[in-house]
Amino acid sequence: MNSRLTRVLGTAAVVGALALAGTTAIGASGGAEDRSAELASKIDPQKPRNVILIIGDGMDDSMITAARNYELGADGRFALDELPFTGAMTTHGYKVGEGPDYPIAYVSDSAPTASAWSTGKKTVDSRVSQGPSTDLEVPGEDYETVLQKYRDAGKRTGNVSTAELTDATPAAAATSINNRACQGPEDLETCTEAQKANGGKGSIAEQLVDNEIDVILGGGAQRFAQEADEGGTVSDYATEELDYNVVSDRSELDSVGSLEEGPILGLFSEGNMTPHYEPLVAQPGGAGGPDTQCSDADRGDEPSLSEMTGKAIELLDNKKGFFLQTESAMIDKQEHASDICGAIGDLREIDATVKVALEYQKSNPDTLIIVTADHAHSTQIVGSADGGKQTATVRTADGDPLTVAYSTQDEGSAHTGSQIRVAASGPQAANVTGTIDQTDLFGIMARGASGTKPTPPPTSHPKPTATLKAPSSVSPSEAHKGVRLTTGFSDASKATLTATQGRKKIATEKVSTKGGSFVVKLREAQPGKVTFTLNASGKGGKTTTTKTVRVTKR
Repeated sequence: MNSRLTRVLGTAAVVGALALAGTTAIGASGGAEDRSAELASKIDPQKPRNVILIIGDGMDDSMITAARNYELGADGRFALDELPFTGAMTTHGYKVGEGPDYPIAYVSDSAPTASAWSTGKKTVDSRVSQGPSTDLEVPGEDYETVLQKYRDAGKRTGNVSTAELTDATPAAAATSINNRACQGPEDLETCTEAQKANGGKGSIAEQLVDNEIDVILGGGAQRFAQEADEGGTVSDYATEELDYNVVSDRSELDSVGSLEEGPILGLFSEGNMTPHYEPLVAQPGGAGGPDTQCSDADRGDEPSLSEMTGKAIELLDNKKGFFLQTESAMIDKQEHASDICGAIGDLREIDATVKVALEYQKSNPDTLIIVTADHAHSTQIVGSADGGKQTATVRTADGDPLTVAYSTQDEGSAHTGSQIRVAASGPQAANVTGTIDQTDLFGIMARGASGTKPTPPPTSHPKPTATLKAPSSVSPSEAHKGVRLTTGFSDASKATLTATQGRKKIATEKVSTKGGSFVVKLREAQPGKVTFTLNASGKGGKTTTTKTVRVTKR
């Protein structure tokens, strides 16, 4: 196990303190310390009490590398690089069709990718936690999400994003609808069956509050200001009918001390929240230059992702446990705009968010932290300003120029179908290693919803028993003529015996469950060990017993 983990994880994450300072963990000799024992000690098969899922929208390895180079230098390491278990995750989805075998979509948007880890099932572009169908306007089957499983298990839940809270990724955590565009009650042109007036669950905004999420923080106030079918806005409905407390800036959020007076709905901007850096938009022929650096943006009273996440953890913390999804959305949105500085700033902020989660985990080791993305993007590190359709250059922490290119289209950029990074720490974290699919995250996270190991159903039938007696050794001639064995059984209805030598099966016999002696001829036996395996089954289950007999040379 240790050697496999070393091979999968490589030399990442040796000393956390060095990582926070942006210092390389590899010495001048080019070697790295042996971490096999350390990694083995971090494998924890227990079910987590808490799950913190941190999403960087569009955060693939190329974007992580560009941000790391800029913020820390080529030899630096983010906190997200230091998580003990790292793997790769595939992100493909489906295209609409007749089914049940839907065409593969190798490049997906945020709706089906977020739905994949939220529900454990794949769906089509623009579909939110709902199954595929023949057309986007034809609803599919509603899927239960991992957040809803935690809620139904009596645990607290949270949903945080720097996008509009009704955007695809936060929507997939707790709502089901046929089109991600149906964000508010006035946006339901393509989701008529979802209208509450038609007996549906309502728009994404309505479903978010109806699904009793304890802490909802992010942008998108404009969606909650829309008029609902019952009259009044979604915000009015949330406060008057569901007892939500609505906050609108950092100071109001800071003043919230508990959930005793009701759940929290934080709406900190009309639309998406403000990126942390002013834009540097790539251009044909190149933008920026070898001395260009990113400038801090004026974010007013908007809380940062790390501040929102810290407050969410503070409010959700309880003995039963919680599930929290938190998303840095503007990485993706600024990549779409070919804005390298905007994307870097929000990736830096997601790393600050990882540090907040790790600090909580120190005193709550039964917390699973997962950091990943929904899909890859087209940001590529290139060698010069003519390395793509649109390029931009900035000066990194090393003092050297870094050029990135966007080449999926002439203006702006689009998603790609590459696999993405997934990293984790805490109970169940080792399950992210190797190459997994996004749907696998659902099972890893959902194990904590039950809190305890499932108890097998009781049975009125006792488990069968089987005994096997055999001589310790036989000569080759005795083996060929037949080895005498004696069996005994209780509560067994079927039994078989196999004899193997090395990897070769040399005899198979059905055995009477009445027990007794019989002879097994081993005509192909050679000098060496022969293993007899007796398998018995009954209404109470199965049992196996083995005996080894040595065939002598003479």
